[in-house]
Amino acid sequence: MTAKEYLQQVKIKEARIKNLRRDKESVEAMLFSLSGNSDGERVQSSRNHDKLGTLYSRNDEAERELDSEIESLVMFKIEVSRKINELHNAKYMTVLNCRYIHFMSWEKIAESAFDDQYSVRHILKMHGLALLEFEEIHKDMLSGMGGRKAG
Repeated sequence: MTAKEYLQQVKIKEARIKNLRRDKESVEAMLFSLSGNSDGERVQSSRNHDKLGTLYSRNDEAERELDSEIESLVMFKIEVSRKINELHNAKYMTVLNCRYIHFMSWEKIAESAFDDQYSVRHILKMHGLALLEFEEIHKDMLSGMGGRKAG
């Protein structure tokens, strides 16, 4: 696994959490839209008569999964941040932290992290060098991860 692939796992985990939140909100919307018993004529069927109970159960399951993923993301971000902070060059640490922990654009990194001291082109060059240093420092960890992806 490359340094960039490893660092991008933070964004992948964040995307998974956003999807889980949307899924949970969808289940909650169904819960709120269900009406009570209808006064109309009932027809016997083999359908699930406890729709509300099923949805509550699914909502609870979604909530637990979301909580677990959030906890996993927090722990992973701390781990990644610690590994970034092991770099020897403070500017490289700043670029990687801004890009992979805070998801800042190249322009925003140049503008705010370095007070317009560097051009975007220079930030991109520093990013490449920072990735090389990250790979050198963490080569054992990265090689041990092989093709493992975030999940």
